[in-house]
Amino acid sequence: MVVPTNSATSASSANAANLTTTANELEDFEAYLESDFNAVKFAGDILSISNGSENPELDLATPLKKLKYDLNELEKRMKSISSSNYDSLIKNFSEIEQYRKVTQDRINPALKQINKPFEKIKHEVIEPYEKAVKLNNALKKMCTTVLLLRSVGFFILIIQQLEEVQSMLLSLGRVQSDSGDVIKLSRLHNQLQSLYEELAKESGKDTSALSIKLVRDYRTTADTRRQILIQECSNTIGTELGKVTGLHIKNTKLYNSLQALYILTSKEFFIVFDKSSIQKQVTLSTGQLSKALQSPRNFTSILMETRESAMAYFDKLTDLLRNWKFHVHDDTVPITQIILMEFKVDAFSKIYWQRLAQQFKRNIVATMARGGPISKNLKVYSQGLKTAVAEKITNELEKTLLLDALTMIDYQ
Repeated sequence: MVVPTNSATSASSANAANLTTTANELEDFEAYLESDFNAVKFAGDILSISNGSENPELDLATPLKKLKYDLNELEKRMKSISSSNYDSLIKNFSEIEQYRKVTQDRINPALKQINKPFEKIKHEVIEPYEKAVKLNNALKKMCTTVLLLRSVGFFILIIQQLEEVQSMLLSLGRVQSDSGDVIKLSRLHNQLQSLYEELAKESGKDTSALSIKLVRDYRTTADTRRQILIQECSNTIGTELGKVTGLHIKNTKLYNSLQALYILTSKEFFIVFDKSSIQKQVTLSTGQLSKALQSPRNFTSILMETRESAMAYFDKLTDLLRNWKFHVHDDTVPITQIILMEFKVDAFSKIYWQRLAQQFKRNIVATMARGGPISKNLKVYSQGLKTAVAEKITNELEKTLLLDALTMIDYQ
């Protein structure tokens, strides 16, 4: 075991004494040495202690005197510590200088050599990559802007054309016109609706034109005007198809309305056409035949007049719609072909007779159920009515349907 010499023991004792002295010198300043020291909070605490809670005036002189006293005291103690540890400080300064020289002469050149490859990687790889990323992000934003502008451009073009045609038609005092502008208007509405439907699928994307207020707000206006146009076309079709005099080739108002409605909504087109032509004739004929039941002697003549009138109407309607054509899938197709394919028949008259027979049958059942002289009279003339229908009506479908309806007279 090595026993320390007296001198070593003395040095150790001196160092310990110095450390104790240093600790004692700073014991009044612990608050300043805490890791979470906050100057603002400390100043507030001093002001609170110096002024108290009942003092109406703020006393700043007392806290400042205390701080100046602490500052002077701290400087005195620092001078005392420096004087007491002069030899140690000089020795440490000398060692620090030696370490600095070693760091400067040996370590720094080695670090520079080591850092050269990293600097090369930074300049030749990392920095160009970061620049490329920035340029790529800028390019993406530019592409997004271009796509958005292009999409909005389509909308603005169609909206401008819509407004121009709409203004032209309204200047005539009505939406409908004998010119082809109503067809152009319906096509523009169709294109705009298709664009809105496509945008609905892209909702939330940066390139969606719905993010533009003009495009988003115009949809309500477009939908309202579209519905008005559909209603105007429907009204015109109902009026023109309801009279035989309107069924002529020069009736461009009817043709334009038919085509415009078909473009806007084919579903509504078939409903309006059916209601305005076939169903209307069925309603008129049913009324005539129901009146004829009240006078069985005149039933045959009324039936033939009703049949002749209905067949003349449908012959004229068929001829007209065979000459008029729609553009469907880059082809021109007669309107008769389009409608008959939808109804799955080969003639309008077939639909007419089927519906007429059904309605006529219900009317006979209702008449017989009421009883009275009319039902009794019908029973008397029942066979005669059937014989007259069998002799006068030559078309087998018409004959079968009417005879089936007349059997309701004798139904128990």
